Amino acid sequence: MKYAYVTFCNTANYLEGLMATWLCLRDTGTKIPFYAMLPTKLIQERPKEVANLKKEGINIIEYSKPVTVPQVLIDNNTKSGNLRGNQCYDKLLVFEQTQFDKIVYIDTDIYILQSLDRLFDMPHMAAMIAGKSYPGNESWVDLSAGILTIVPKQGMVEEFMKVIPTVIENKGALGDMSILQTYYSDWPNHPELDMGEKYGVMSYYAHYFEEKLGYHYNNDVTDPKSVAIIHYASEKKPWMQQWSPLSVLKQELQLLMLRIMHKRNTDAVLLEYKKLVRKARKLLYR
Repeated sequence: MKYAYVTFCNTANYLEGLMATWLCLRDTGTKIPFYAMLPTKLIQERPKEVANLKKEGINIIEYSKPVTVPQVLIDNNTKSGNLRGNQCYDKLLVFEQTQFDKIVYIDTDIYILQSLDRLFDMPHMAAMIAGKSYPGNESWVDLSAGILTIVPKQGMVEEFMKVIPTVIENKGALGDMSILQTYYSDWPNHPELDMGEKYGVMSYYAHYFEEKLGYHYNNDVTDPKSVAIIHYASEKKPWMQQWSPLSVLKQELQLLMLRIMHKRNTDAVLLEYKKLVRKARKLLYR
């Protein structure tokens, strides 16, 4: 079986996140290769950064034909201020990468804390329900698209396009996840496809999950409450922030103190990720 971790990035402001994703995935010790799908335009505009991605061991899949969706989806997203939704439809191309037998797709705005290799043992369309245990979200049953186990197949993009009218009628817009939730509408009836929330704890819920629900960071891949992924799904990503030298020093001291106290909590994990982002920047722009 030919396995691969795959992500996609079609805008330059996500390249730092892409590098950071690979660095933390690599730190898990995985031997499974990592591929990033990049459009031809981005590769041509940022040749130095793309070259540096390759130097660090990231395999590049270039695509020249983006996914085209009806203009009404674009317009609906624009009206609602969901501009990022308009940039995510190309993610659907991952489902057609049949050079691989199985793919674990991962977003570029995640911090990976433990090995994800066991996700290759899960069936097609294994995913998780992000944030369902947070108060007020108990009725959430639909899959989240931040991490997926995929058995690729040719013609899937065309298949996904068939549900666009239903997406427009029921949801208006929102992006690739709305399409996937609509196409795989029976997903909630298959509990065997639910990875568990450990594979995508939303950063803005992380304190609650730790303090109220007993989630922790002990790197136990078999423990359903040992966080494997923190997902920075907010619009402003950590790598889109700038830190002064004094701020960096403060972060380093805070992280050092937490490590001395053997206290790896949500705050420590965020400091770790910021440190990883700084490393990613240096490698990307060297």
